Amino acid sequence: MSEQRRWALGVATGTGILGLTVTSGLAFIANHIVEEFSRPHLILDESGFTWTMPQPASDPDPSLQRSLLFKTVDGKLLSGDFWAQPCPAPTVVLCHGYRISRAHLRSVATLEYARGYNVMAFDFRGHGGSEGASTSGGNVEVRDLEAALIVACSQPETLPGRIIIHGFSMGASVALLTPPHPDVCAIIADSPYARSDEVMRRLVQYRLLEASNRWKRWPRLVGQLRSLLPPLAWATVGMSVLVFRLRFGFTFVARPDASFKRWQGWKTYAQTSDRRRPVPILLIHAEGDQLIPIAHARQIASQAKIYEVPLETYFVEGDRTVMLMDIIRVSTIAS
Repeated sequence: MSEQRRWALGVATGTGILGLTVTSGLAFIANHIVEEFSRPHLILDESGFTWTMPQPASDPDPSLQRSLLFKTVDGKLLSGDFWAQPCPAPTVVLCHGYRISRAHLRSVATLEYARGYNVMAFDFRGHGGSEGASTSGGNVEVRDLEAALIVACSQPETLPGRIIIHGFSMGASVALLTPPHPDVCAIIADSPYARSDEVMRRLVQYRLLEASNRWKRWPRLVGQLRSLLPPLAWATVGMSVLVFRLRFGFTFVARPDASFKRWQGWKTYAQTSDRRRPVPILLIHAEGDQLIPIAHARQIASQAKIYEVPLETYFVEGDRTVMLMDIIRVSTIAS
């Protein structure tokens, strides 16, 4: 064998080994990410977050509160609460965010109840008091919200066609991913993501950057490696999507920004029906949100405009995830 052929063979072998090593490393990291991402009842570390919550009002009389247990179409058992008004009224269905529970929204629930609404709060699968099923951060949770809407409609205090979905973060994204329901008259989406893989990419890149900060002995190497963090983060997310699909049979890439295509049939029905107009959406987001940048909200608003979905934006200043309860706007959008 000539020297040139030996050199070419060596390069090809080395490249193959390097590629296998990188792929194996990505697969290992991706499997770890999927494990953490989908693990039920994993509590969010809130030390790095400051939740801005409204001051709570009083809870309703115990006689007007009842606990709920109900199943999804795929058989998952969910836990919730219903606070009933003394007379029939519109019902607000609260949807919490990722790795928290309905308990975090109790102050929101008390304020909405004080404004004359029935309130239903529930835990998504793998959260709070609901069954410990694997989570997906959006897609599979649509089944949970659909089941919750059926339960909300069945409560005798709920006025027909007068359900408002009020979601926060992941819960807001689930609300936008859920196909239009005939009894939903409005959606309030607080800090949703437009696509979950972009949020995952940001989190992976942040973790990699944190790890690189510990390599202080090799500043030159760190500088070179940091330039590779963005493509490495995307490659890790791509591998995670594949691992998640193989393990659970569906994708965890949720795209609320692409969900409005399915609203077209409902929009036509609503325009020709005497019952109601197309479902309006109030989109709330913080200008300085570091976890889910406001660009996500702008992308959602842009897509809603393309598909002629009535959407109003309410952007606020700040650099934290918004837990905003705008009672006056709730009343206006539901009227």
